Amino acid sequence: MIRYSYGMLGLGLAVLAGCASNSSESATEPVAPRASASSAIPASGLGPQQLAPGECGLFLWSKTDSSKFIFFSRATSGQALFKYQDESLNLQQVSAGGTIFGQFNTEQGYQTTDGQSVALTFESGERMDGGQRIDNGLITVEDAEGWRTKLPVLGIRACLPE
Repeated sequence: MIRYSYGMLGLGLAVLAGCASNSSESATEPVAPRASASSAIPASGLGPQQLAPGECGLFLWSKTDSSKFIFFSRATSGQALFKYQDESLNLQQVSAGGTIFGQFNTEQGYQTTDGQSVALTFESGERMDGGQRIDNGLITVEDAEGWRTKLPVLGIRACLPE
């Protein structure tokens, strides 16, 4: 009786495997590749960033994979460094709004050299010595064709004492 059950189980698995392979082989229509949130997260993050005494910076990590440091901006520089799809992008700030968050705004707009727009929005979190946490943030990348990729982030605004 036990052999018979295993035999039926094996037959059932073989039939299911055949169905699974047939369904994937029949889907031959090409699909345009688009960046998913998981492919937008780089395999490695940005390298270490240093602040001068008295300088402040915005440091953001991927909320999906918090080991990936993906965004950095120095206060009042109007520029940012963003790691996206394994590329380090230099961003130029084009807008700022929302509320004041130390030396930053809670809504920031950036442009890449190839025409992508990058929007950053976040909510201020708990204050800490030398800075403040960012618990809920979102980076939205819009490519030239209008496709958007949304990346949830967390991080800190920190200042190096003089």
